[in-house]
Amino acid sequence: MTTLTKPSIGLTQFTDFTMKGSAAKTKFVKDIKYQGDYHPIKDYWKALRDGLKKYHEHRLNDTYLLDIVDNALPARQKNYQEAVKAYIKFLKNKNVQWFDPGKANWYCDDLIVRSNPELGLIIDDVPYLIKLYFKGKNERIDKHKCRSALTLLKDSHYTIEHPDSVQHAILNVQKGRLITDDDSTDYHQIALESDAAQFMFIWNRL
Repeated sequence: MTTLTKPSIGLTQFTDFTMKGSAAKTKFVKDIKYQGDYHPIKDYWKALRDGLKKYHEHRLNDTYLLDIVDNALPARQKNYQEAVKAYIKFLKNKNVQWFDPGKANWYCDDLIVRSNPELGLIIDDVPYLIKLYFKGKNERIDKHKCRSALTLLKDSHYTIEHPDSVQHAILNVQKGRLITDDDSTDYHQIALESDAAQFMFIWNRL
């Protein structure tokens, strides 16, 4: 009898899954299941993702972000530079303060999604838990496509209690667009659980 491994995936992976067509979803899940151990060098955006958190947490200046670009692997520098430029533009003329977003997970039967927001930011007096999305340069990323991910963020279990006024959001970094959640409905919840069930169906068949 084959033992089924319970998957634990990142929110970006889950978001990518929900945006793909049927056939592409199967290949995508297969790649996740057999990708091997995580290694930072394989994580294309890790340096910038970690750097943006440090930038806000320690109130560093924009030079710090430009240094991240200079220190990135040569093949990544162009994309890093474009992302940093767009991020600095996004922050322009905004009053921004950092708060600790904590860690978060979302559970649905055997599936665990690590939904840790990278940033906790109060932007013009509104608190946001922000998940950074770096793949929106050439593909359309809107509220409709992010609906399951936004519902998941809102329904996650957080290690830190946040005020009821907190907004859950996904930042399309390359476009400088903050996509926020609406009030979740039963339909949103059903759609999210349906996506999770489809992921697990494919996972268990591979």
